[in-house]
Amino acid sequence: MDKKGMALPVAIVVVIALFIVINQVVNISTRECSLDKDCESDSYCGSDYQCHKYPTIHESNYLPAALVLGVCMIIAAVILKWRKD
Repeated sequence: MDKKGMALPVAIVVVIALFIVINQVVNISTRECSLDKDCESDSYCGSDYQCHKYPTIHESNYLPAALVLGVCMIIAAVILKWRKD
């Protein structure tokens, strides 16, 4: 092959490689965090490399919902028993 004919493809590959390397360097340098240690004590490092506050967990009271479901099941059982008689 002629060496002059290889100059353009090699130049294109080099430009693409430089673009990829520069893109990765910029991406790494603009991260807010890489590890949880880079964030405050009440935050964690997310997959988007940003610090996020830990979510607060609220306790829920399921007693009213359980009572409604229990009463509905008893009423359904009574209705089904009346239908059989």
